[in-house]
Amino acid sequence: MRALLALHRIGPYHNARFQAALAHLDLEVLETRPHSQEYPWSFEPAGTYRRHALQGADGPEQDPAARLLERQLTALLDGVRPDVVLTVGWADRAYRQLLWQARRRHIPAVLIADSRWRDAPRQHLREWSKRLLLRHYSAALVAGQESRAYLIELGFPAAAIVQPWDVVDNAFFSAAATCARSEASALNKLPHFLWVGRTIPEKNLDGFLAGYATYQRQGGGWGLRLIGGGGEGPQAIALGEAIARLPQPEHVGVEPFLNQDAIARAYGQASALVLASRKDTWGLVVNEAMAAGLPVIVSTACGCAADLITPSETGWLFDPADPDQLTAALHRAEAQQPAQRLAMLAAAQRRLEAFSLDSFAGGLEQAVVQAHGYPRFPRGAAFLALALACQSESMVWNGATAASNSAASS
Repeated sequence: MRALLALHRIGPYHNARFQAALAHLDLEVLETRPHSQEYPWSFEPAGTYRRHALQGADGPEQDPAARLLERQLTALLDGVRPDVVLTVGWADRAYRQLLWQARRRHIPAVLIADSRWRDAPRQHLREWSKRLLLRHYSAALVAGQESRAYLIELGFPAAAIVQPWDVVDNAFFSAAATCARSEASALNKLPHFLWVGRTIPEKNLDGFLAGYATYQRQGGGWGLRLIGGGGEGPQAIALGEAIARLPQPEHVGVEPFLNQDAIARAYGQASALVLASRKDTWGLVVNEAMAAGLPVIVSTACGCAADLITPSETGWLFDPADPDQLTAALHRAEAQQPAQRLAMLAAAQRRLEAFSLDSFAGGLEQAVVQAHGYPRFPRGAAFLALALACQSESMVWNGATAASNSAASS
């Protein structure tokens, strides 16, 4: 069965997933924003699936103008002739135009999403519009429990929802971290926590540093490595000032965004990962760290927490609004005995079995088969997709999107 999947830009995570999917499907991929710098990957897809890209947008984070978009998608669908189309999210004009074009050809659609109810303030009119638009999708592939619950709240049939979407190449991170871990042992580096992410408010770096400062004042001895916080500008200056106020700022290192190979090595050299986000639809760094054999300390605001973390069994949880909870988790990680650590890592590996490339490929196939076997083509939903696709970028309502282009925890 041939499937056409549309997303902003292929990153290393997507590349691994799509390559795995080829064992189940004839998959072709459309990049709607091929030059996007939402995540500054230095990466060229090497998968054997066929790739396409939209052209002619005014900027890297925009879709082409409506008529140009329509012409490109018309030609693409006429050439590919997919049995099913898939969109990673539903907020973009490109996705809506693709829905409309698929409806005209009686091609069923699959939604890929990791959005949750608590990700943004909800307004009645927008939620009503989403309910109507979602009727055009015949199946959905979601990240986990919270994204599933949100679609059900919007009226999507539970039986047509499968998972997982947010997975990584677990074997790659395990192997790379194992090699780096032996190097770190030889160098006898200071044990340290690892933070990987963008320096945006949602990532709660200020709250993390507040908890870490208390940890240092209370005698905590592990250092801290921040990846993604380097560079220049106001955010970098503010971060430097915050670190300077720590009791032991010399135990903190800051580095810019790193690509996947370097991040995998960083997991092997670290003692535990911390993801302190105030809001995070999923948090792929948790998948990566668990695959790499690293204990994880995760904010309850992260989508992955409900699916991946059983407190004190596969990791630790804390409320991001309470730095004292984070401080306590940091101390627990440092005090963990070797046998306890091994038991936690083994439990984490078992949990990840449901979040592997194979599980993704099987879920994707299940969603495609569901959509093809039980297609939905409601007239109202299709016309809404057309109307929204023809709007200018500034007029499009901000629907929930699947933030799957995650490099540093999505």
